[in-house]
Amino acid sequence: MEIKVFNEKENLHQTVEFTGKNVKELLKQIDINSETVLIVKNDEVVTVDEPLQNNDVVKLLSVISGG
Repeated sequence: MEIKVFNEKENLHQTVEFTGKNVKELLKQIDINSETVLIVKNDEVVTVDEPLQNNDVVKLLSVISGG
């Protein structure tokens, strides 16, 4: 299946050929640490356990923290 991914940190749009089941597997495939991003699928904030389907749009938004 194809997943459209936008990585805010790198300002990168890409289409990923994905054979996994959920967001966690997608992040592993594209080498992104899930603790560093907020995941938005089809304009809704989701967790890493969210299942993915063909042509889903996933946005990876940078988490900013400070102290």
